[in-house]
Amino acid sequence: MATAAMLGVAIAVLLSAGTASGQGPVARDDELRDIAQRVAELDMRRQLPTATLGTIDSLLALYSDSVVYEHPSVGAVVRGKATMRTGMQRYIGSVRAGATDIPRITIGAGVAILETPAHADPRDPSKPIPPTRKALRVLEFDAHGLVRRIIDYPW
Repeated sequence: MATAAMLGVAIAVLLSAGTASGQGPVARDDELRDIAQRVAELDMRRQLPTATLGTIDSLLALYSDSVVYEHPSVGAVVRGKATMRTGMQRYIGSVRAGATDIPRITIGAGVAILETPAHADPRDPSKPIPPTRKALRVLEFDAHGLVRRIIDYPW
């Protein structure tokens, strides 16, 4: 039930993103899909033990300078690439092995919604997450095709 509610919120954001900002579509759907897929890949890679500061910088190159990250379930809001870079550095090596699931990506007007299956907590594999749960991530894009806002709805 919670996943359905999160998906409803994500769809509402998806439908209103282009009209609320007045900017209209920022890129073709296939371009946004490619960027969203690259963000998903780099976000996982930046947490692996093999990650470097270059991995983090490759991810941040896809973000606008004023990017905002939101995690509503814990009330977290992080603003700006510099702040994100500092935070990401703390999590290099925090995941032993990356998830190989390709996210399901839904594209709207300047927005991508990524849906991925949940996995066991990498810090404590004895506490599995039920496989029926989904993590949702909303990526909003600016007029240049850079990610300007990220909203995470994990499990």
